[in-house]
Amino acid sequence: MDKLRLLPLELPSTTNINNNGTIKGKISFVRRLAVGFVILATLGLLYVPAYHSAQGPFLGLGETPSPAKHIGVSHLVASVAQLPGWTYNTSRDLSVYIHPENTTSVLNPVGICSPLPYLFIVICSAVTNIKARTAIRNTWANKSNLDSTYNSTVKIVFLLGQSDNDTLNNIIASESHQHNDIIQEKFYDTYNNLTLKSVMMLKWVTSNCGQAKYVMKTDDDMFVNIPTLMKTLQSRSQTTDTLLGSLICNAKPILDPNNKWYTPKYMYSEKIYPNYLSGTGYVMSLDVAFKLYDAALTTPLLHLEDVYITGLCAKHAKIRPVNHPGFSYIPRKLDPCTLRNAITAHKVSVSNMYVIWGKLKDTNFFCNSHSHTDKKSDKQKLSRNGRNIGYYMVKRRTINKCV
Repeated sequence: MDKLRLLPLELPSTTNINNNGTIKGKISFVRRLAVGFVILATLGLLYVPAYHSAQGPFLGLGETPSPAKHIGVSHLVASVAQLPGWTYNTSRDLSVYIHPENTTSVLNPVGICSPLPYLFIVICSAVTNIKARTAIRNTWANKSNLDSTYNSTVKIVFLLGQSDNDTLNNIIASESHQHNDIIQEKFYDTYNNLTLKSVMMLKWVTSNCGQAKYVMKTDDDMFVNIPTLMKTLQSRSQTTDTLLGSLICNAKPILDPNNKWYTPKYMYSEKIYPNYLSGTGYVMSLDVAFKLYDAALTTPLLHLEDVYITGLCAKHAKIRPVNHPGFSYIPRKLDPCTLRNAITAHKVSVSNMYVIWGKLKDTNFFCNSHSHTDKKSDKQKLSRNGRNIGYYMVKRRTINKCV
């Protein structure tokens, strides 16, 4: 045994030592390189959200982010083009912008809900659209006509955000003082902030006019036939659980960043929107207004206001939007028989406001039972036109299935 312990061990040759050392050295270098790459990649991933958070808006009370400057299709986050104003890391918690616990109005009409209105119509208008507001005041929303016809139970206001131009804001203040029909809220009045405008509408109405029967949301390029609308509402057997308008079914989000109605995946990931009403004009009972407002405070914002309010929020609140043929987002013919049976007409210019008003005031015009049919309403079953070309993508070809 001792002899065996004393036997010299057979050592590898010098050549083998050098080769093994080189191999081990190469393996060690590769491992270090791989670890370094992983560390750099991890830091890079952490840097992206940190960078975009640093670029996000700093908001004070009543402030909302104005849409960012056009970032271009080439600017991508997670391979998705960002939406101006609502980029990848912008908060979509509406409480941040609406401040439900605070009064955020800049301008308020005095005593607009006294006496209590049966129908409260809110017209979403752009700051610069002074001529459109004037035409509406002189035609279908003429105050003296409404007061004498409906005993002050139909009230109409215009809802605006703010401009970054102080001169324009001063003009709006003067207009409000003259007409007492403007609600102005603290948010930048831009296209991608339309959802904020509609939720501000719900906030204002539920806070200031919550005992009204109905509230209507419409736009300043719409003609509203109030007599037909009032007949429709008064003929209903109930004044609750109502959400009426022009129903849109099976609309798909548009993924083209160049499209006006582009919706990135990070804002809405489903393949189809829930059924919703065209934002050109819809009516809800006040109990529904309260429910939609509560739902909005817990539903991540989507910039398409009609999809958001009457689709996503309605779905969360378990409210079913219902189609009514009197509402349309398609421009109607300026035919008095057609217009007398319609509730809304879309894309009405300032001059045509007066034309339609004159035709409807003409009591000498006779309409038979078939003359009021608007052939354009048939096209509505097959396509979504008007300002929404390319937005309303309908898979079903018959309106009967869109209920």
